[in-house]
Amino acid sequence: MITKCPICDGTGKKIVGYKTCPVCEGTGYIDEFSPKKHMKRVSKRATYDLDYGEIPCPKCKGEGKIPIYGKCDFCGGSGKVVKCDRCGAIIGKYPDFKDRTLCDKCLKEEEERKKGLRNVYIFDEVATFHDVEPGKFYKGVVTRIEKYGAFINLNEKVRGLLRPRDMVSLRLENLKVGDEIIVQAIDVRPDKREIDFRYIPLSTYDLVQYEKEVELYKIKDIVEKLVEMRDQVVRVIGEVVQIVQTPGPTIFTITDGTDFTWVAALEIAGLRAHPEVKVGDIIEVVGRVNIRDGRLQIERLKLKKLEGEEAERIKKEIEKEIDKRAEPYNVEFLVKSEVLEKLRPKMLDVAKRIRKAVLDGRPIIIRHHADTDGYSGGLALEKAILPIIDKFAIDVDAIWHFFKRRPSKAPFYELEDVTKDLVFSIEDSLKFGQKLPLIVLIDNGSTDEDIPAISKAKAYGIEVIVIDHHYPGEVKDGKAEIDDYVDAHVNPYLVGGDSNLTAGVLGTEIARMINKDVEEEIKHLPGIAVVADHAKGEEVENYIKIALDRLTELSQKYGKKRKYTREYLEKIGLCMDFEAFYSRFMDGKGIVDDILATNIKDFGRHEDLIEILYEQAMKMVERQMKAVIPALKTRELENKIILNTLDVEKYAHKFTFPPPGKTTGFAHDYIVQKYGEDKPILTLSYGPDFAVVRATDAVHEKYNFNLNLIVEQLMEEIPEASIDGGGHECAGSLKFVEGYRDRVINRFIEIIEKLTPKVDL
Repeated sequence: MITKCPICDGTGKKIVGYKTCPVCEGTGYIDEFSPKKHMKRVSKRATYDLDYGEIPCPKCKGEGKIPIYGKCDFCGGSGKVVKCDRCGAIIGKYPDFKDRTLCDKCLKEEEERKKGLRNVYIFDEVATFHDVEPGKFYKGVVTRIEKYGAFINLNEKVRGLLRPRDMVSLRLENLKVGDEIIVQAIDVRPDKREIDFRYIPLSTYDLVQYEKEVELYKIKDIVEKLVEMRDQVVRVIGEVVQIVQTPGPTIFTITDGTDFTWVAALEIAGLRAHPEVKVGDIIEVVGRVNIRDGRLQIERLKLKKLEGEEAERIKKEIEKEIDKRAEPYNVEFLVKSEVLEKLRPKMLDVAKRIRKAVLDGRPIIIRHHADTDGYSGGLALEKAILPIIDKFAIDVDAIWHFFKRRPSKAPFYELEDVTKDLVFSIEDSLKFGQKLPLIVLIDNGSTDEDIPAISKAKAYGIEVIVIDHHYPGEVKDGKAEIDDYVDAHVNPYLVGGDSNLTAGVLGTEIARMINKDVEEEIKHLPGIAVVADHAKGEEVENYIKIALDRLTELSQKYGKKRKYTREYLEKIGLCMDFEAFYSRFMDGKGIVDDILATNIKDFGRHEDLIEILYEQAMKMVERQMKAVIPALKTRELENKIILNTLDVEKYAHKFTFPPPGKTTGFAHDYIVQKYGEDKPILTLSYGPDFAVVRATDAVHEKYNFNLNLIVEQLMEEIPEASIDGGGHECAGSLKFVEGYRDRVINRFIEIIEKLTPKVDL
């Protein structure tokens, strides 16, 4: 293509210098001019002197100099250049390059294209219709024969038609399904997924393996454009978090830190594909985007396990991405509390660990004490965690497969509990390819009684978190003995607090850090928990007020339009304990939500259920108290402590509600009502191999009473009794060998008798 020179604009010359204008002698202006040249109807001879004003020189246009021209080097003075017919690049000057039509680059590409006609390409499984180029030869397989032609597959997904009219020296009847054939693409319509082939016999050719470079995608980017990217071939790299063998393909669940995806790999139906790949491995997958159950699934074309430094580098990148997304919400607490503010870093750490477990594809097991406080804390965490699992996990049933909340009868993590958790978790890992879980202990886990069970879980590399308000023993530099065994520990005692900020309080505040959107569902739970656990303090009263205001608001909007008082919170606590007794090791899902009023729009059902359960529970309590009160032995010790003892083995109904712990509480409350809450009152009930203790705050405040310290003293003095136990300062239990019961009980009473008050009473 010949066109004008872009440098000289087709003139063939360029400016090489300047000289002084001979008309104005370099001034750029003239002193006189001919009006006839500038004005109509003026005499030709007329001239005017211009003493004032300046008229530009007509020769140099006011520059004072005029250019000197030479030949344009770019076009050689011809004013023309030659351009490439294909890309438009300038080849050279005219006429030297008048016979050239292509530039060097396009000429090389054309030569390679012509040479490529002798190459026969073999497609891999990644290639698509968009990779087929007209004019090139391909090796395919005959997959179907019709009257109008034969269908030729280049790979499993790319297929075209060879019509009889496009065959040379070949007849359709000579072809059969399964034949390998070399064809030339003559028309490619990728949008319609159509190709027209032509058969030309080749005597000599080179087979070339076509391997397509596939773009690496973040899983999140594919999910965001899932519909428009369907059927596209993509490449992703991620960590395997679950492997499930279905009756058909093997399903790998992987994450790259931005999101999750399924990878379906089929070798033989029901046979495990890629047995070398395990949970936790880093894999590179090339496959087609598909949609299954509304979620992303990649149909594997290639899968490779990465190892060594590359795998470690990618794993760190995934960890970094997950860590960033796991950041919790640093919300304000529902009430002002110095203790909670000191605990904030530990609470944020726990919230982040829980969020990270969800994003990392790990199941979560919540273990809580089977009382109102434990259920309140456990349910608050459940309400925060489940929406996050549902949002981020790819499994549509993930909230059932990746989360368990289980109550524990004992106020500590028993070996029986951890055994169940380990057995079910290992089975799930073997059957469903899940990772081992994160275990969250709430309203238990802080004492030395928890160490054996926690140690057993840690032997399997399981992360364990404790959220508790029980006395953890001696605290040094903000750490208790249990901190050597767990990954994170939240307990008011670690920052100088006490048990009045209960598990329900801690669980709810941490739940808000995990998921700030659940506040309206759970903000009343701390008020219920502190009343049920007989907690005291300014923060406690503020939580109670929040609970009463919220429950009254819900009643006005969804229920019987009542205004509730503290007595209603006590009713809820009793109903929860009543239901927990009969649900035993079940989580009580649904019923617990209704009792604790977290099903907001079903608040009317909550009110009905509380009335029914409270009436049933009180009938059983009254029946128990009729047997207990006459058998309760009360005496005032010399140190002014009012001591009550009760043999619950002989004088209480067994295996029914209320159990020994609640029975002791009701008997204690009966004496407190009789003498007054400000009196130092201690109630001790006992059975064959256990004892339950309840005491008023006056005993703790005036006599430095701490049940946990007394239990430690008894363990040292009577080691043969195998004593263990504890709890709060004024409420707890202890166990011992049945044959030493009298010795343990008598020694306990002796210690109480020897307590001395801080001041004269």
